[in-house]
Amino acid sequence: MSEERILVEGPALRTGVVGAYLAKNWLGAGRSLAIVPDTGAASSEPFLTRSNVQRFHAELGLPMEQVTKQCGGSLALSTSVQTTDGPAHLPFSPVGLARNGVDFHHFWRRARGVSDQPELMSFSLSLELERADRTPQLAQIAQLPIEFGLRLDRRAYSQTLLSFAKQNGAEVLADADGHSADLVVDCGDTDAGPIWRDGTLRIGPISDIPGMEWHVVGSAALRLSALMAPLNDCAAEQREWTRLAKAERERILDMEELLVLSDPTTTERPALKRKLDVFAACGKIPTEDYEVFAPPEWLAAVWARGFRPRRYDRMADLLPEVDLIGWLSQLHSQITDLTKQPRAA
Repeated sequence: MSEERILVEGPALRTGVVGAYLAKNWLGAGRSLAIVPDTGAASSEPFLTRSNVQRFHAELGLPMEQVTKQCGGSLALSTSVQTTDGPAHLPFSPVGLARNGVDFHHFWRRARGVSDQPELMSFSLSLELERADRTPQLAQIAQLPIEFGLRLDRRAYSQTLLSFAKQNGAEVLADADGHSADLVVDCGDTDAGPIWRDGTLRIGPISDIPGMEWHVVGSAALRLSALMAPLNDCAAEQREWTRLAKAERERILDMEELLVLSDPTTTERPALKRKLDVFAACGKIPTEDYEVFAPPEWLAAVWARGFRPRRYDRMADLLPEVDLIGWLSQLHSQITDLTKQPRAA
């Protein structure tokens, strides 16, 4: 049996992510992997990973402590985005605490009708910690009910992943001249949608939303590894990879349009329109298949764009009014206290 060969090419960060994952989860007997990173554009500017970063590095067997040490990493608790109305911050963790299956913002909405309350987003521990410059260290994070991503040095992270891929059997080449492959994974910028056809897999356009570059490239690698079949007989797998990648792309486009439209209610995207209509009516956010953004990110995004529900979940009425007001006051005080605590050295 002849050897199967994959060649990954494009920007250093993207080829590092794909190459490292394939080196760990695909490379083996009868298979070879070559990576051709474009290091010319690899700067040391920080970039964002999303909150599934722990799973990704766990699958590689790369300890988080090692990654943060080698790549100048710091914890990120939210995504900062620019909307037509100004900057917004989308937390990875829930705003407030759910209670008896009811999301916190329904209790806040009810309490707001009883007495003045702090702004909803001030009940986000993630956002308040970042605002107060009290983002916890990696050793402290397990003690708090929050998800996190990482801010990393782009060049250092690229080098770390490329070195990892090389240590796990991949070749890292200066150029692709004279090197053929059964499958070329093109990580470069393109206006065309994601597609795997014949001998080429194109990851497709990358959103400008922070964290999306790392997420899209990483999920492309995970999807490819999960669907991998003999490269000369994988037409069904190619179609499925393309279907899933396009579905993911649609969910990202929903968020992009919410952020940039001057009037999001004019959207012609069905899933986004449904989200906005349902949220404006009752404060719930429908979840689509292949969602990329977590519910608290959607909540913060629609809130930043000025959407407010006309009514709240009536299950929130089951909590007596005096208990409701006391609970919100206590929760806000706890968040305030946490933001004032000094960080460990």
